[in-house]
Amino acid sequence: MHHHLELVKTMQPHPKFKEGEIPHISDMDIIFSQALLMDAGSVTFKAIKSGEIAEILAGLVALAYTAIQALAMQDKDIAENQGEGHQAYQMLAIMRLLSEKVYHCSSGQGEHYSGLYHLCASLSSGFLNADFNKAFQVYHEWREVCQDSNDEANKMHDPHKIRLPDMADCLYE
Repeated sequence: MHHHLELVKTMQPHPKFKEGEIPHISDMDIIFSQALLMDAGSVTFKAIKSGEIAEILAGLVALAYTAIQALAMQDKDIAENQGEGHQAYQMLAIMRLLSEKVYHCSSGQGEHYSGLYHLCASLSSGFLNADFNKAFQVYHEWREVCQDSNDEANKMHDPHKIRLPDMADCLYE
């Protein structure tokens, strides 16, 4: 199992399925996951608009984390990266690609969540020159603290109130 998926599974209970049973995810679970992805996408796009690299990284990690949460809910592993090929690191192209990946997640299929995760990891390391693994760990630890605090946990679903962790230490100089 992928290390990041293991971290996410420690934070949320995941359903137990019998051996050979195909997990059934309800429409409402897919809608809820999509809403969370759209919230994280909104935070990411606002960070891109501001131009703050550490905030963009936090937004990308939030998107990746949310995609993995959906995989954990389905009891699926992260699919292999299919390779996007050459990335165009232009803001409008990045926004379109992220929007497309989030849209495809509305299918509820694990490979789409995995694709979004891999895109966020690729943009974090390739475009932002950041340590994605370290940033993911920082985000996970922040989520644990937020979960322990009911006030912050309630803000997690309101992208206008949420203050993501500082990711400046995760950027390479």
